[in-house]
Parts: sequence; structure tokens; C-alpha cells
Amino acid sequence: MSSTRTIYQMKISKIIDHTPNVRELIIESTNADGFHFKAGQFVMLHVPQPEKPALRAYSIASDDRNHAGFRLLFKYVDKGVASTYVWALKGDETLTMTGPFGRVFFKEPPTEQIIFLNTGTGISQHICYLNSKKELFPDLKYKMLFGLRNESEIYLLNELEDIKKTLKNFSYDIVLSQPAADWKGKKGYIQHFLGDFDYKNIETTFYLCGNGNMIKEVKQKLIEQDGIDKTKILTEAFD
Repeated sequence: MSSTRTIYQMKISKIIDHTPNVRELIIESTNADGFHFKAGQFVMLHVPQPEKPALRAYSIASDDRNHAGFRLLFKYVDKGVASTYVWALKGDETLTMTGPFGRVFFKEPPTEQIIFLNTGTGISQHICYLNSKKELFPDLKYKMLFGLRNESEIYLLNELEDIKKTLKNFSYDIVLSQPAADWKGKKGYIQHFLGDFDYKNIETTFYLCGNGNMIKEVKQKLIEQDGIDKTKILTEAFD
């Protein structure tokens, strides 16, 4: 595992704009030993500022067996320090980062069922789990609810479909809070669809990443109403 005190210089190899408000950076390590992390961890991006860098945390969205580099997803925040910096990038720049940080790891041995609940770029962490563990645990029941605002914000569908081809028991639903009238999928917020899953009769671990209010509501229902052991609920807030 790489030292969290080490400052890394990382090179951008590719920029992908999934939507006007979601940008992906594909990062290459310039370190001879590569960059080692565990699924679920994040890095701190050092955003240049006049006095000292502003530090911003981003979950790694890559297979943790790949040490040559990793992917990061960014959600645009109007006038945000990091957003202004990242959306001005053209490619080939060198970024300064520290990490990896975080201890929200994929619990092993896993339970029979895994439920991922995420919003916005919170899917980063869960894509990392799936890509890192799909060959080690191919027979688990993987379920995902991916919460977004409207159709224009939908992204990563091709990757989710590719994962479905690899994992026979993986399924996902997009949940839109403000969809168009002709949207045929789930409408509302992901915390309203917990009843779609049989987690009272199947041993289940929950991974929550994204909006803090969503995480709070889901934990309250699972723990206080359903009596789920809190150790089966792992969370990372993106606010």
C-alpha cells in the first residue's frame, strides 16, 4: 500500500465528458512502482491556489488490481474551486495528489447479497468494488439503485451493461427525481425503493455513497425500522 504521506505527480492520459456536469479523468501514475490502493479508497487532489493548494477528496473508480493508474469522476459545482480547475484541464497536465485514504472496504467474506445505493458521482466507489471483486465473487446477488435528477444526467450505462454481462446476478435501476413525463423507469428518490429488495430474508451488506440526506434516511429505515445490524451498512457521504 502506498504511503498516505507521499505526494504523487499523476499525468492525465484522457478526459471524458459523460454529461455537461460529469467529467472523468483517466490518470497515469508516474511513479516507478505504480499506485497501489484498495477498492473503496479515495485520493486528495491538490488544487493550485495562490497561497496553498485546496485539497478535495475523490473516490477511485477503477479496478484495484491495476497499479498503472486510475479513474476519477467529478461533478461540476458552480464556482467551485476544484470544478473550475478540473473543467479548465485540456489533457496531458500533471496533477498533484496524496493518498490513498479511507477504510470503507468491501467486506470479505461477503454476504449472499450486496446492495449498492448511490447518487451522482457516488457511483465511483461502487464501480470500483464491482470491477475489483467481480471475478473473485462472481455468484453474489449484486443490486444497485443509481439516483440522478433527470435523463440528461444519466451516464455509465454502457459500463453497467458490460458488468451485467460478466455478473449473472447483477441488476441495476436508474432512479430519477425530476424525470420527463414519458420516463418509464423509477421516479423519486432511491431511499423510497428499498422495499424492492428482499434483505430481511437474505443476508445482505449495504454500501451507500453519495448524498448525505439519502444516507441518513436509508440508515434510519434499515436500523430503526427494519432492525438491520449497523455493521452491515457501509457509507461514504458526497456533499
